[in-house]
Amino acid sequence: MLWKPKYALTEEQRRMYASEKLTNFRSISKALATRSSYGLTSADRVSPEIETELAELGQFAEVAYSMVPLDFLFQNITTLLERDFPLEGYHTLQDAILVSSVEGSVGHLPSFVVYRPSIKQLVVAISGTSSVELALHDLRALKHRHPSHRGYAHSGFWALYKGIKPLLLDAIRKGLECHEVTELAITGHSMGGSISYLLCMDLLAGDGVTDLPLSSGLSLKLAVFGAPRTGDASLVEYWRELVAAYKTSHGSEKMTEYSVKAYNDGKLLPPFYVLIMTRILGAGVPALPPSQLGYQHFAKEPLYLDRTRLYRVPSSESEHSTFTAAPPATDELRSLEFPRGGHNYYNKRDFERLCRRIRWLDKVDPDISGWEERYRKKFATLHA
Repeated sequence: MLWKPKYALTEEQRRMYASEKLTNFRSISKALATRSSYGLTSADRVSPEIETELAELGQFAEVAYSMVPLDFLFQNITTLLERDFPLEGYHTLQDAILVSSVEGSVGHLPSFVVYRPSIKQLVVAISGTSSVELALHDLRALKHRHPSHRGYAHSGFWALYKGIKPLLLDAIRKGLECHEVTELAITGHSMGGSISYLLCMDLLAGDGVTDLPLSSGLSLKLAVFGAPRTGDASLVEYWRELVAAYKTSHGSEKMTEYSVKAYNDGKLLPPFYVLIMTRILGAGVPALPPSQLGYQHFAKEPLYLDRTRLYRVPSSESEHSTFTAAPPATDELRSLEFPRGGHNYYNKRDFERLCRRIRWLDKVDPDISGWEERYRKKFATLHA
């Protein structure tokens, strides 16, 4: 039986939802997302360790959107982690060393690379759609033939990836040369997740990256959140072959793939399809299933965040976007922070709050001395 939660929003939650500025695609999800008949149970729950790991990597994926230069954020990390400042709650960044911050030649796509010395991990974080220019590339949904000749990719995502690939590879090389690295992690939210997959595919295939030491068995980890479908069935098959080959050559523990979907996130559909269906639904016309565009998700066994719990989805259900899960315990229901779900509440965090505070920081001239007090005054004024 489908669990229909009964809850009353707290005053804080009402303010949170009232302050939303970003698109969360909830209406698209409710109208178009296909629901699996498979009921998720406690046997499908992922371990607390995986939840923690993803919550940490998700911090890098979210900060990649920052309109304030990454150099400034990391140089002032102690202050920015304080209560009411933009990075409040993003404590994983405190242990990280910024290797390089780059901007793609197409769409000015921002990304950065950091090193986490405590676990010897190099992290590549790729921003999602953060500008009108990037949004236009989201909508370029014609299929582009992949250089492998093993299928087609979303043309807009492919153009963005090609514009940033050489910069990311240079940054990765720099990180590997300057630090002792045992694991390379690639992460991104939304469209950044799609670009992350294309980069990881080239790393596994050795396309132009033969000088990177993946052949020595460097662990590779991919963690994406709310990524839309990016390639067709043939490209998905190619991806899964690459993953299987790497695991066979270096050990199954050397390659880890996490692709997280969330309750009420309609962005999991191809962007062009979302746009067209939004207009169709606005006109009151029934919509066709998204599979007709030919796109598929790369992950064979994606993860699903049902507000409070994270589950592993069986491979037979990987194309579905919505699942029925066991009702949460009473104490979990009481602590439900983001009951409506949506595209910007992965890892049990309010991504909208981060973006809002980063905008405030950008408006108080952070490159001029005294920015801390100006930010505090702005925060106080907006919360008066």
